[in-house]
Amino acid sequence: MRGRPIVLRTFDIGGDKFASSFRLPEELNPMLGLRAVRLALTREDTFKEQLRAMVRAAALGDVRIMIPMVTSLTELRQVRVLLERATAEVRARGIDVPDVPLGVMIEVPSAAIMVDRFAKEAAFLSLGTNDLVQYALAVDRGNRTLAYLASCFDPAIVRLIAQVVRAGATHLRAVSVCGAMASDPIAAVLLVGLGVRELSMEAAAIPTVREGLRRVTLEEAEALATFALDADTAEDVERALAERLAPRLMDILIGEVAEV
Repeated sequence: MRGRPIVLRTFDIGGDKFASSFRLPEELNPMLGLRAVRLALTREDTFKEQLRAMVRAAALGDVRIMIPMVTSLTELRQVRVLLERATAEVRARGIDVPDVPLGVMIEVPSAAIMVDRFAKEAAFLSLGTNDLVQYALAVDRGNRTLAYLASCFDPAIVRLIAQVVRAGATHLRAVSVCGAMASDPIAAVLLVGLGVRELSMEAAAIPTVREGLRRVTLEEAEALATFALDADTAEDVERALAERLAPRLMDILIGEVAEV
């Protein structure tokens, strides 16, 4: 990465993500069960092994660690203690490593509601919009019948995102967005209007999102965000974004711009 920062997410196993090395209990609702950081904290030896590997990597570059599915400050503090122990163990082996910044994913409503407190203790924040939509709107993202309800343009989601961005700005914490929302050129414009300045997406989406953002001024994006924050429904937000952006972004939306 030639000196650029690298964010390593601790294992996000459970729910709809599986690993052969973990034997998980059967659960009636695994998306609300033993997964991500909850699972990590029950497998302390395995978790600390991963943390040590991440800390060792920090000797070679700008590494940061991010915790998924955090629901409370207690979990953040527990992971910090384990990270401090892992760092001490790596240093005890004679490896010179810095203190690694520890951030959190904001992807459940409880974390979004308490984000002002998280922003005081976490080094950075990352909005996981896929799960945030699922949990905030009580819609199983794998249920095709209910897919029409799982909209990242729902005003409730827009307001939660704005709240996280404000907390980040207040406490000088970087706020990024990770998820399908960041890969959508129209949604990316809304995110920038809300104050997001870091978007994480699959590499294939970068050219179209970058080109889409080039075609819209910051003032226009902020005006759209202001409208979205005051809207009543996801349909209202989607209609306004389509009316104002689709004419300018039509070619990239239909895939005519392959590279920029």
